[in-house]
Amino acid sequence: MDPIGAYLTYGALPANSKEADRVKKQPNWFIQYEEIMYKGSFAWPLLRCVTPNEGKKIREELHECIYSAHSRGRALAMTAIRTGYN
Repeated sequence: MDPIGAYLTYGALPANSKEADRVKKQPNWFIQYEEIMYKGSFAWPLLRCVTPNEGKKIREELHECIYSAHSRGRALAMTAIRTGYN
């Protein structure tokens, strides 16, 4: 489990004090619902957090399909949401 997920779920902090301070500030942007972590923002919908392997798979599927525009960042996230990856 990643440090932010461990902090939200169990209140566990990393041993490194700098890392612990960073983790304490991050949860304001994250929400955990039914054991799935989402990242929120002011202007965008909640984005589901995925592992790097899941992200690579989603990116490859979007690049191979009809939506084959090679976009990055938020544009790719919006394409993923529109095509049903939630």
